[in-house]
Amino acid sequence: MNKHLSITIIFIMYTLGALAQDTIKKWNYSIGVNLTEVPVINSLGADTTFQNALSIAPEFSIRNHSGLGIIYSPAFIIGGSNPGIYMHKITAGFEQYDKSAFDIVADYSHFFLTGNSSIPATPIFNEIVLGSTYKKSIIRPTLYADIGFGTDKTSPSSSTAYDVAIAAGVGHSFEWEAGNATINATPSLLLNGGTNEYFSFLRVSKYISHSKKFNKVVGNSHSRNNRRNGNNQPGNTKGGSQQFSINYLELNLESSLEWGSFSLRPAGSLFFPVSKGLSMDGYWELTLTYEF
Repeated sequence: MNKHLSITIIFIMYTLGALAQDTIKKWNYSIGVNLTEVPVINSLGADTTFQNALSIAPEFSIRNHSGLGIIYSPAFIIGGSNPGIYMHKITAGFEQYDKSAFDIVADYSHFFLTGNSSIPATPIFNEIVLGSTYKKSIIRPTLYADIGFGTDKTSPSSSTAYDVAIAAGVGHSFEWEAGNATINATPSLLLNGGTNEYFSFLRVSKYISHSKKFNKVVGNSHSRNNRRNGNNQPGNTKGGSQQFSINYLELNLESSLEWGSFSLRPAGSLFFPVSKGLSMDGYWELTLTYEF
């Protein structure tokens, strides 16, 4: 863990801890773990391919009843040529899911990458996510926008790197009571698109962040030529202007099982291509949380 990350974590935890002591009934603490897959590099001679490896990410969070909160999550890969920690992620922002009309998300995240050689390189170290779901109709419209940015140090002038992703569609929520447990399932159908210039860990474009097929999506013709020539740093070379395109029709399912202080949240998507050159893809994740 580098010096800047250590100072950031200590400052945030101290500040929020002090606030929580003053208004202990207004704050919730939770610990958990997120399981999913991330692409890792598999090199054999001059050939570079990608495979999925299990990612385990503990999560530590504190959130005010108003929706303001912060999450710290170190992430580890189980597999690849260099198993171990590959990222520290800190997210701060506003998330509100208990109002009758809208679910609202407005988060900023910073990715402290450790330089693990198994993970594809990326210049995207910052993320802003804005999203909302309207809940007062049977078919619930939803819209999420994701902006990632950083510095492309491979370019001569260390230019600004950015990517944009958007998902928009409709869904419906089903809920059941089973004894002391509450079960929820929310299927949704979304159009998902973006600029997709770089590999990144953006939340909206999970067909990149959680798929070994990401190299078929990332970058323009210039960066694809680099990959065919054996460059294992996909998405780090810009070969022209970025263009937004609709890439997939996404069939998503988010579900939860809540029992007392515990919650289990499986989620996943199937991505059906609407652009040429892409193939069907998917991702999954499972989150277990305990709230104090």
